[in-house]
Amino acid sequence: MKGLIEEAESFLEEDADEDVKDAGIIAEAQRVEHYEISGYGTVIRYAKELGHDKIAKKLAKTLEQEYKADEDLNKMAEGRLNREAKK
Repeated sequence: MKGLIEEAESFLEEDADEDVKDAGIIAEAQRVEHYEISGYGTVIRYAKELGHDKIAKKLAKTLEQEYKADEDLNKMAEGRLNREAKK
């Protein structure tokens, strides 16, 4: 996660068009979400295998929030791209 944050910070320091930066920020945020989704998915499987079903259910709720955040970022990216395409 630290590496993803460092890469995002490095990207923000680049001299780029604002539209490119906006798209890049969304992409960097999605990379973080995908990392979190992967982590929660793994931990849920471990919890289930160890018989911690109650914990797995709580983690699954958090995983759903991560999927929702990723979906929201997709909508932002699509909305931005669609607006730019109309120009």
